[in-house]
Amino acid sequence: MTTRTVVLTPGASYAVAPELAVAVLDLSHVACDDADWTARSALAIQAAAPEAPLLLVATGPWARHAPALGFAQRSARRTVGGYLLIDPELPAPGADWPDAPVTVVVTPLADGDTRTSALAARLRGWEVLEGDAVTSIESVATRA
Repeated sequence: MTTRTVVLTPGASYAVAPELAVAVLDLSHVACDDADWTARSALAIQAAAPEAPLLLVATGPWARHAPALGFAQRSARRTVGGYLLIDPELPAPGADWPDAPVTVVVTPLADGDTRTSALAARLRGWEVLEGDAVTSIESVATRA
């Protein structure tokens, strides 16, 4: 399944190359606190009506909300093609998540806790990439 729209959620503002063969929905400007993250992001995605499947990109502490955002997208009958978690706080394991491939990116700016999270991600069977966030987004978004 080829990703059609990359969704940069709050906390994940990256200058993704405009020549990519995918649309980019940048919601990084959506101001919210931790309690409102999922609702505001889901509403912004709904309002933008991006073409599915979506690649949901979340960074740092916002990444732990990826399962809730994915569930909101499934509830809206919007297909999630994958999750890209950059220097994340990992979500708690859940019975109905992940519903799509998860890739964890560890950037050069990652701290020790993030590197520990990368080990946990590998144990979950998730792909772990090391390097630049933008290059990783482009790589995952354009996979066939």
